[in-house]
Amino acid sequence: MTYNTTHFFWDRQQTMQEAAAYIRRLQPDVVCMQEAPDASYYQMDSIRMAFDYVAYRYISGRTDHLPMMISSRYPLRAVRTLFFKNSVNLAMVADVCMPHDTVRVFCNHLETTSVNQYRGQIQAASKPWLFRLKAGAKLILQMKENFRKRAAQADYIAEEIRRSPYPVVVCGDFNDTPASYTYHRMKGALTDGFRDAGKGYQYTFRQLKRIWRIDYIFYSDELKGISYDSPDTPYSDHKMVVWRGYTK
Repeated sequence: MTYNTTHFFWDRQQTMQEAAAYIRRLQPDVVCMQEAPDASYYQMDSIRMAFDYVAYRYISGRTDHLPMMISSRYPLRAVRTLFFKNSVNLAMVADVCMPHDTVRVFCNHLETTSVNQYRGQIQAASKPWLFRLKAGAKLILQMKENFRKRAAQADYIAEEIRRSPYPVVVCGDFNDTPASYTYHRMKGALTDGFRDAGKGYQYTFRQLKRIWRIDYIFYSDELKGISYDSPDTPYSDHKMVVWRGYTK
């Protein structure tokens, strides 16, 4: 599972307990969280208790970056945090050591679109039209800069993927669409789980008309998908992505 949780503080509501109960029912083997809950929103003991059904857990440590967490039923080895330059975003890499296989997992949170930062100003009906127009222009400039950052981040992660000695699962919030450079650079020769095992139409970002698929799970040819779903849950502004599959 991959999930941008928005710290489980969405629409001014704490949602971690309800979300943790839902995730527990799904019984995932590995959970990758971007914008994970941290001490800014919850007591650390309450976070550990909420996800105590998994034996192994790593949380990114630096407070000047958005928190990230990887949890697993299987031992995690060689865990690394990759901090992107001039950004609060990051990635984590961990080797998931299953009884007969090792898979390297990449949990990614690439540069934001900045839409949420300016959305309120653009939609503020009480503000003069010139104010809203300037906010829209600022958003366009910021989106251009963030596109450049995402491209560099995608190049960085793609090189890390290339060097992996194990089959890989590459997941997370890419903040970009399937038509983007970011998507194709991150995917490379990997399989998009939605195209392998998904059905119908799926989006993962619950704002902006609910049309954007920006959260993904990719994997090597050594893995095969059985199902791929994005449950419509109210715990974050993103939907979780849940993939079930096996090593061939």
